[in-house]
Amino acid sequence: MKNDPETKSRGRLRDNNLFWCLLSLCLALLIWVYYTSNYGATEKKTFYGVEVAFTGQDAMRDTLNLVVSDQDVSTVNVTLSGTRRDLAQLTSSDIRAVVNLSNITMAGYRTMSYSLSYPSAVNQANIREESRTPSTVGLQISKLSTRSYPVTGAFEGTVSEGYMVDATEMTFDPASVTFTGPEEELDQIAKVQVVVAREQVSAAFTAVGNYVLLDSEGNTLEFEDVQSDVDTLSVNVPVSTIKEVALGVDLVPGGGATSQNVLVDIEPKSITVAGDAATLDGLNIINVASVQLANYLSFEPTSYNIVLPNGVECLSGETSATVEMSFTGLRYDTFIVTNLSVVNVPDGYDAKIIDLNKVVTVRAPEDVFDKITSNNIRIVADLTDASPGRSRVPTTVYIDGFESAGAYGNYPIYVQLEEQQ
Repeated sequence: MKNDPETKSRGRLRDNNLFWCLLSLCLALLIWVYYTSNYGATEKKTFYGVEVAFTGQDAMRDTLNLVVSDQDVSTVNVTLSGTRRDLAQLTSSDIRAVVNLSNITMAGYRTMSYSLSYPSAVNQANIREESRTPSTVGLQISKLSTRSYPVTGAFEGTVSEGYMVDATEMTFDPASVTFTGPEEELDQIAKVQVVVAREQVSAAFTAVGNYVLLDSEGNTLEFEDVQSDVDTLSVNVPVSTIKEVALGVDLVPGGGATSQNVLVDIEPKSITVAGDAATLDGLNIINVASVQLANYLSFEPTSYNIVLPNGVECLSGETSATVEMSFTGLRYDTFIVTNLSVVNVPDGYDAKIIDLNKVVTVRAPEDVFDKITSNNIRIVADLTDASPGRSRVPTTVYIDGFESAGAYGNYPIYVQLEEQQ
């Protein structure tokens, strides 16, 4: 084989001691750098957002009925020292700042220290804690409580013309919700509310909805530590019909007067009401009063309460009405009546009328009044319920021949009832 100049040069290089010394030195340097970087000199590293965790929380809840209701911080920052290799195995999510709750015996605010917990794969002997921020964790320890709150409703949406939804009339199943949680948090709850949303409503309906917790100012509350016995509720939403109804007065004829003889002015003349459609369909007028015309010769303006049928609500807000009335087309005057008689005298008794006459006020239409005389008027007492002896007995006044005429007022007479001899 020929002696190649390049081959000869390689052989001389292998036999050169200087070459091998330099190669060994480079390898040693690389090994030293690797070892010192991973196993030699220590470094510092800060881990941000280390989560705060607890031990003994379940035991504190089960035996003492206590829970952590609030904490000053949920994460901490820690600076650790160690070799590059050891620190490289850690992230902030691998470390826990553990607070031991086993020594807590009562509710209140506590400042607690914590210890650091590492993954099992990390050699904790090679890790040293340099600093922590903050150094302690403030905890609010609260008594666990259970309370029930009634459910209320709110409607958000639109209704068809002539209808309305009254949230106060909503019913719920269940009607209340029971919560278990820290007393301080339950104290903040003022209302449990279900919001129902629907468009163009014209009939009652049932919906299933979630509820929200509200404080006394209507702000929404959210608690992580509060648990409830139900998450959703069934809501029955009634829908009412809206209608304008006139106000009136029930005029009972008597004393020669009928509704045709009375001018009535009511303020307000009508009100706007809401209620069940079946109820309002037959409701065209609401009488604020019933007036016996036989008891009046004239009227004073009078205020009456507006009484609504069951299940009907006044939307326009009126609670009373003022009524002014006056007679028209009538005359009245007094007559001395001597025609006094009795009927239904009890068997075995005789009746004697003590009164000789009565002065009676008679009222009639103007075209009739001049035709009436005392001879047309008679007073009759019914003795069906009369007692033996002298008694004052109610009577009925008759004006014979004039149906449109009548007597104003009452005219009782004295009667002596004696047993027959």
